[in-house]
Amino acid sequence: MLEIATSINLLLTTYKTIKDLYSKAEYLELKDHILNMHEQLLELKEASQDLKDENISLKEEIKRLVDFSDRGLVMKDMVYYDKNNVGPYCPTCYDNERFLSLMCRPLDSFPPACPKCKYSLNR
Repeated sequence: MLEIATSINLLLTTYKTIKDLYSKAEYLELKDHILNMHEQLLELKEASQDLKDENISLKEEIKRLVDFSDRGLVMKDMVYYDKNNVGPYCPTCYDNERFLSLMCRPLDSFPPACPKCKYSLNR
């Protein structure tokens, strides 16, 4: 990341120097080079921003996964509970999608059911 920023700063400095030289002369070929360099700088800047955004997104995803794994899930009675004994969490949703779905008790039956996939201990 630092190399990209350094390269961009160097290109910007070069660009400004060439632009100053251009203002003192009227060379058509030089103008084409300046415009090409400017386009490349803009592309580099955009690519750099995309990398920064992706980096932020990946760091957030890593944090979410670390926080998720720190829950200390254990299987008990065919469902998951976390280290604070919060649960039951749906084993189907967790095992298949790594999604924690807190199972709730339907009004008309006893066993808890998953609101997402409808898994129940009756199955």
